[in-house]
Amino acid sequence: MAESEKKPVINLVPAILTGTAALLAALTTVYVNVRNDLKSDPQPVAQVVAAQPPAPAPAPEPVLPVDLRLQLQRIAVHEDGAVGTADWRFTVEADGQPLFALQEDSMTSQGGRNVVVVSEDRDTSAVLQLAPGQAAEITVRGWRGRWLKPGGDPVAMGTGILSGEGRLTPVRVEAADPGKGSFTFYFSAPRVRD
Repeated sequence: MAESEKKPVINLVPAILTGTAALLAALTTVYVNVRNDLKSDPQPVAQVVAAQPPAPAPAPEPVLPVDLRLQLQRIAVHEDGAVGTADWRFTVEADGQPLFALQEDSMTSQGGRNVVVVSEDRDTSAVLQLAPGQAAEITVRGWRGRWLKPGGDPVAMGTGILSGEGRLTPVRVEAADPGKGSFTFYFSAPRVRD
């Protein structure tokens, strides 16, 4: 485009108006800010208030122990430790404290006769008191019946953990050589109702 052909001034008016509007907006903003600073009262000084100590937390509910009745249900005989049948004596303990003992005569590992169901009228239960979350170690010890010299070290032994909720997995009771005696004890441990 040649210099002699200049655009008419009218084409510049929108740009001039836009620039003027922007300048007026900026000046108005400055004026309002300065005017508010002159009119405003001095800022109040923040007052410091001593913090109140927090309210004491409510006392936790006392955790009461739970009474559970440990009851022997049945014994599965895997190996009786004899050619025919064998007499066995067992003791059941909780955390080293004796709970009950039982004598089982003529135990056999012969299929179909190898489960001893313990009747409820026998003294094969005890009440344990456990706090929630607490557990007790249940230990079963077994001795083969002998004609002479009763007692001595147990032939078979096994342990299980009784939870405060009454859960106890079956307790495997075995001799060092499982062929000389191997059993599984099944217990229940329901809560004792008040």
